Amino acid sequence: MVDSDGKINKYLPFAVLYFFFNSLLLPLGLLYTTLLTPVFILWLYKYPVFKYFYFFVALSVVFAVVHFFNGVSFAGYTKSYVLILSVFFWCMAFYQFLLNCNSLQGIFNKLIIINFFLVLLALAFYFVPFLKPILWYKNSLTAGSGNVYRLKLFTYEASYYSLLLVPLVYYYYLKILFFRTGSNMLIFCLATLPILLSFSFGVLGGIALGFVLLLVSDVKLFYIKKIKYILITGLVVLPAVFFILYYIFPNNVLFLRIGNIIGGNDTSFNGRTSDSIILAYKIARDKNLLFGCGPGQTKLIGADFFKEFYHRYFAESEVVLPNNVADILAAYGLLGVLLKLGVEFYLFFKTRVFDNYYRLGLFIFIFIYQFTGSFITNIAEYVIWILAFTAPIFPEFNKRNVFPDYYNNELIRNA
Repeated sequence: MVDSDGKINKYLPFAVLYFFFNSLLLPLGLLYTTLLTPVFILWLYKYPVFKYFYFFVALSVVFAVVHFFNGVSFAGYTKSYVLILSVFFWCMAFYQFLLNCNSLQGIFNKLIIINFFLVLLALAFYFVPFLKPILWYKNSLTAGSGNVYRLKLFTYEASYYSLLLVPLVYYYYLKILFFRTGSNMLIFCLATLPILLSFSFGVLGGIALGFVLLLVSDVKLFYIKKIKYILITGLVVLPAVFFILYYIFPNNVLFLRIGNIIGGNDTSFNGRTSDSIILAYKIARDKNLLFGCGPGQTKLIGADFFKEFYHRYFAESEVVLPNNVADILAAYGLLGVLLKLGVEFYLFFKTRVFDNYYRLGLFIFIFIYQFTGSFITNIAEYVIWILAFTAPIFPEFNKRNVFPDYYNNELIRNA
């Protein structure tokens, strides 16, 4: 809890709570950050950011008028709206935290170390049958794979845990690429091992694709010797690893899932992408395609659509759209989706995300991921969006600081 300068970091306990224990011992869907909403309101009231609350309420009223006109369950609507409102206050609180905090790097350093020791604890628990379910999540990754234990620590699900790791992974990967750390392999293992143990192919694929697109976005990156070395090594090592796996262990989970995805037989991938969009469209259209069916209504009216689509019975509790865009489409219609995407593009240019490699990397990742996973009240997703849109954070990753000679020469040329 103490920084290198000897001062107590007042924000670290909240960071540890959010990252590791936010759902511990709570019913599914409830978080401690939700329970702390009154505290966030009292804290935020003195800051200018609080004005966005009034805009949020005004916009919500417009949607609510249409939703209630079309017919909703008042209890379900109110409960879900209060939850969405708590997420909005959390987002404002996190944004204000980033503006106030001058020790984000120190917090990241402590989080990755704490996470490492918890991973060691989880590895010990793995060999104790009655302790294993505390920190590991068991499910089938794809058709034919059987059940696999995936690391989740104290979160409710492995994919959610891996999404929490993304800001740390991007930070330390870029730090390795751009700077001399003196312990590259150790940092790489600290950032990579937990996310591999989560077996979250959606997050892993998003990170890989995000880094490829980040590199392609700026040709100057290919002139960094370390990046060239990694690319050349990767082009040699990865095909060799795949070749060896194919002949030694052809039925491994990775190959099974890739084959099922290509063949359209991966129910998890389909459920998070195309199936969710199709079902969300049907649910929204049933009430109002432009404004959606309203928060808390998807489960109430979606069971019949799920039954028709999957040809089996669905209880209300099983009606889930594990895709943020789809979830918004069902609840707030095409207008809600256009508003979300519009805000993302507006803030991308408004905050000049493209000037900072860390923020740009996060933006690319989460823009892709919103179409393949998450849900409307997923605060882990919104944390990544807010990090991407907050200009003051990690200036060392600003393009002008990574390539000072290039930009200084450009200033001279333009003088």
